[in-house]
Amino acid sequence: MSRPSPPLARPPKPWLITAVCTAAIGVGAALGFVPGYVSVALQDSLDLSKAQVGLLVSLYFGSTGLASVGGGRLAARFGARTVVVADMVVVAACAAVGALTERYWVLLASAVVAGAGYAWANAGTNDALARTVPSRHRTVALSVKTAGVPTMAATTAALGAPAAARWSWTVVWSAVAVAAVVVAVAVALVLDPSVPAAVDHQRSTRRRPESLDGAAPLASSVDLRSFHWFSLASFLFVGGSQPIFSWVVPYLQDRLDTSAGLAGALASAAAGLGVVAMIGNGRLADRIGPDRRIGRLLLLVMVATVGMAAILAGPALGAGRGLLVVGAGMIVGTGVQLATIGTMHAALVDRAGLAVAQATGITMTGYYLGALLSPVGFGWLVDVTGRYWPSWLVMVVLTAASLPVWRRAGRIPVVGATAAATPSASP
Repeated sequence: MSRPSPPLARPPKPWLITAVCTAAIGVGAALGFVPGYVSVALQDSLDLSKAQVGLLVSLYFGSTGLASVGGGRLAARFGARTVVVADMVVVAACAAVGALTERYWVLLASAVVAGAGYAWANAGTNDALARTVPSRHRTVALSVKTAGVPTMAATTAALGAPAAARWSWTVVWSAVAVAAVVVAVAVALVLDPSVPAAVDHQRSTRRRPESLDGAAPLASSVDLRSFHWFSLASFLFVGGSQPIFSWVVPYLQDRLDTSAGLAGALASAAAGLGVVAMIGNGRLADRIGPDRRIGRLLLLVMVATVGMAAILAGPALGAGRGLLVVGAGMIVGTGVQLATIGTMHAALVDRAGLAVAQATGITMTGYYLGALLSPVGFGWLVDVTGRYWPSWLVMVVLTAASLPVWRRAGRIPVVGATAAATPSASP
């Protein structure tokens, strides 16, 4: 076990740590999202099928899922700064090599490597914020951090799709490499280099309990095995809702005959509004408190399911009205999906005590295994049937199926709760 490093003499403000974590999560996820937004350019350039493009996304997030438990342990052992910087270096290298070689097998290998690195960033940023941000601002901070992903998605959809169509998809990969280098430097300068004390991997305990905000203690005896319910719920929810990001642009182009620019603009607007919805929801979730956050999450999942159903049903109404309905479904589905993920991270931290990194690793295993199966399965089913609606129908069913599992996850006690509570009782 490595010896804990000394903390920074003057710790940065929580808002600055949140900003750096947000940038790291956004750039770290880029190689898992850009193939979907530049799908048409990739297919034309490398002669790929939809399933092959989906496989790039699936391998990325599947690798993240498989590496998540190990990523949590690495973050707990070496500290947030080390693992997040390491992920940025991996992303920069993978994006640069992919752009230079222009080979599909290289993109596949890069997806696996960068996806594993993203597991480190997930655990590291959650741990950094859990130890820095007061619990009364927890959902907002974790929602802002998670908003790095849709912010990256909005930028890629608005700029990447038309840039790839005009020049090449390699331009997008090169931009990701440059961004990762810049964020790596910022992380190295801002995050605390200290290594947290050891936490048992089965039941979280710490020799010296401490509080993040001077109020409720964060330390507690926590059964980490119970977080497999979070993992399963995340698997179903993300498996169902992930195509909102990875397949909606080619869906608009192929099914409703929209241009790459218009499809990208709609996806960008949905992601941008989703960021606003995520942060606004975070403020509300912080006001209602830890005991009621799971109830809030259940409501969000139900609304997300409705948004997914609108995306499914839209084309049946014709080109004009269909585009309006699909656009509305994209905005609702994207915003509520993102708000759900931000609330999920806060509900996890509420229950994990000082084992935030390990609990995050367990949860994100299911989360990213859902993201593994969804994009390639979606694309494969479209290739086989020649239609999009069977794939969207499966996604709606999966999203709805996560509801009872989230309710069960809500029975895990909140750390520091003054009484036994059932967080899922009311939204």
